[in-house]
Formats: sequence, C-alpha cells, structure tokens
Amino acid sequence: TAEQRLIAPLTNDPSLELRRDAIVLALKAADARLEAGEKKQGTQDYRRLFHSSRDLDQIKVAAAKLRELDQSVDLPRHMGFVLHWRVTGPFDNTAGIGFDKVYPPENGVDLTATYAGKLGPTRWQAYSSKDDFGIVDLNGGFKRPAAKRGSGFEFTEEHTGVVAYAYAEFDSPESQSADFRIGCINANKLWLNGVLLTANQVYHSGMEVDQYVARGKLKRGRNTLLVKVGQNEQKEDWAQRWQFQLRVCDELGTAVLSRDRDLKPPAVTQP
Repeated sequence: TAEQRLIAPLTNDPSLELRRDAIVLALKAADARLEAGEKKQGTQDYRRLFHSSRDLDQIKVAAAKLRELDQSVDLPRHMGFVLHWRVTGPFDNTAGIGFDKVYPPENGVDLTATYAGKLGPTRWQAYSSKDDFGIVDLNGGFKRPAAKRGSGFEFTEEHTGVVAYAYAEFDSPESQSADFRIGCINANKLWLNGVLLTANQVYHSGMEVDQYVARGKLKRGRNTLLVKVGQNEQKEDWAQRWQFQLRVCDELGTAVLSRDRDLKPPAVTQP
C-alpha cells in the first residue's frame, strides 16, 4: 500500500518525477470511476489532472479524455503558447546568409515600417495560430503580390532560402524569470526585450514541444519577443515545413501568461 499512501497525493508536487507517478495512479482511478458510471466525479478528476499535468503525454491523455466527455479544453493556455503574432518577410537566406545577417527588425521593431524583402516590399501582418500547440506556419503566413493581376494578394505555398520574423508583446504582471521554450524544425533565434536568448542554426532535424529551452527575465509590464526563423533551400517534400511554436512557462512547465491574453487579438491587416 506504500505507493498509494506516499505517491498518490503528489499530483501537484514540485518534483516532476513524483508528480508524474502520482498522475499515473490518479488517471487509473479516474478511469475506474468512469467505468463504474460515476461520470461527474470522473470528469472532475480528469479536469483536475489536466491542470496538474506537466508532461506532454499526460497532458494529451487528459485533454483527449475531457474532449471525449464533451468538455472544453484550452491546451494553448494550459501550456502558455503565444498565439498572436505580427510576422514580416521573407528576407533572403540564400546559402544560409540570412541567419547571421542583421535585417531591420533586429534593430528595433516598427510595426508601421515597410522593408525590402526577398519577394519585394514587406510589412508586418497579423497572424493568430489556431493550433492546439501554438504552431505558427510561415508558409501560409505571408502574402505576396499576385503575378498577373498587378493588385491584390495570393498565398504562396512554399518558400526556400528565406528568413522571417515574428513579433509579440508580453504583459507581465511582475518582474519574474521564465522559460522560453521553442519548437522549430528550422534555424531560429529568439530575443527578449532586444537581448538574444538562444540561436540554433539547425535545419529539418525534427520539431517537438520544448525542443530548445532558454531562460530569461521578464520585466513588469510590456516585454517584447522577436523570433527569427530561417528556411534553407532543400527541395525534398519533407523539407518544406517552415514553422515554429513558442511557450512561456516556469521551470516546471507551468504556463506564465500575459495579462492581456484574454483580450481580443489585433485585427488581421493587409500588407
């Protein structure tokens, strides 16, 4: 009985290993309640375990069960993914030159500016991720002038040999340290308030949640996040993904949320 006595109560323990073991036991108990017809209690148990879970596999299990039970689940909020961005680009990354080249957004973000991009003039455009894990798909995030019409815009399916920037603001309720965790299948850099936190010149070696972890200090009030994502010139189908995800959390993976998260996101603007 030691496991039940000592481990089962630790679903919110600061030790992630002990927390994980406790949630394993609690998920089994919640399933048993559901199988016994105790739907209300089993649902409440799953809701509690969803909020306690920090390991991705357990988060997914709890979220899937809650949705199966017709419960709403806000995965991006639970994990702290940043969903609302301004994006601009693409800029040239032929032969990898763009990773270290300083394009104008790195010298200071001006959301009203127009830049000389690889495909012509480019401005900041609003982008809101609808993905459960906050993925920003840059292949679908940019518009360029239609070649034949001379006006209007069309989506481009692929970009190669390019870099782009994504910008977001984060309103912190207090001065605090936080993890800035990136998943990205492309080369990437991240700045917090103009300070470079991480740089990873890696292409197409996979993408997963919390792939790159950087530690930074949020100041009270407005903070700026700038992400640079480079795509190389590989032609294979599997090399055409150009995307990233970013979440802000504490060292345990508990979401750190901007104070304005629940406000209406900025309207999508045309370039």
